[in-house]
Amino acid sequence: MGYDMVYWGSDGNYLKFRCPHTLGKVNCPYGTLWCSPSDYGMVIKVNTKDDLRRFSIPHRDTRKWKTLYKERTSVERCNSRLKEYLTANDFHVGGIEKVKTHIYLNAIVMLASALAMKKAKHAETVNAISKAA
Repeated sequence: MGYDMVYWGSDGNYLKFRCPHTLGKVNCPYGTLWCSPSDYGMVIKVNTKDDLRRFSIPHRDTRKWKTLYKERTSVERCNSRLKEYLTANDFHVGGIEKVKTHIYLNAIVMLASALAMKKAKHAETVNAISKAA
């Protein structure tokens, strides 16, 4: 009937989808008899390796996927700062070991600056509290 199947878990490399009418998500005019004689409803299992761009483990819009996506966006912000402000795009060294060393030094500088900013904010907060007292 054109309704989206409902995600119902994963098993190894397979994602399981069930009939939305059986789960009470939609009111199909034909009921469950149209798609499956079972009371469980129609089930489709999709191998994620068949189409990695459409299906992933964990499945999209699950809590685990949203948590991983939030981590990804924070890493992308970090990569952007490394490239924009710490010359991670402009290497003037040759060899993978020298490039790794350059990136590690950039990461150390970024962490040190983040710690310094946090310490400065903490000192600023303490000063504001002491002035108010």
